[in-house]
Amino acid sequence: MLGQPSGSNGPDGIDREFVERLARFYRILRKYCRVEVEGLENVPDGKALLVANHTGWAGLDFSNLYTTLHDDLERDVYTAVHPNWFQNPHMRDYCRRLGLYKAGVTESVKILDQGDLVLFFPEGWEGNFKPFWQLYQLQRFKPGFARVAVAAAAPIVPVVIIGGEEAHPTLARLDFTREMLGVGLPVPATLLPLPVKWRIRFLEPISIDEYMTPELADADVIEIVRKDVEAQMREAVAQEVEARGHPFL
Repeated sequence: MLGQPSGSNGPDGIDREFVERLARFYRILRKYCRVEVEGLENVPDGKALLVANHTGWAGLDFSNLYTTLHDDLERDVYTAVHPNWFQNPHMRDYCRRLGLYKAGVTESVKILDQGDLVLFFPEGWEGNFKPFWQLYQLQRFKPGFARVAVAAAAPIVPVVIIGGEEAHPTLARLDFTREMLGVGLPVPATLLPLPVKWRIRFLEPISIDEYMTPELADADVIEIVRKDVEAQMREAVAQEVEARGHPFL
């Protein structure tokens, strides 16, 4: 929880004084985005695996969700990210202090076992770097989050976010950069975010126990969970886009 003394480090190095300084900037962005939040009561008091879709290339999906959890729930959240974030020592320190870590089952289970929240964006970079003509078309979920849920017996809370695809549209994705950088880079349509209304909706938690039966091997359970969560979120994203109406009004 964030109620510890200012400046103290949480598990694995979260620097709460640093987080609070950054949160001041994140709050300005969140207010500019006019974020509406629904279903926050669906986040359990203890451990939970949050699974969110990517929207927009600039990372406002992360900052708006992070600020919601920090301010409204006063919870630590640890975010599994691409290894590229840790290649530069200064960026590596920034990530550590904010609670970002290299995506992996062992580290994720360790954090969940401490009773904390872990956040996955299972579309990966393909989700937030997709071109504008794929507006709110979720990319195929990677199975890592499902492996973690099974290993940690952690409830999954799907989180749908809309707003970034209009606020920070992408003209195209440069897939040829994958060999050099490990990711395809976006070609932004705009650098500054457009004044779009955002929505964040926390769906009801999914108990991993419901999938665990003697007839199914873990690999089968992981694939079923991956597909089910992706399907739920695909439907919920479409619902939220319709419920929001015009993105600029």
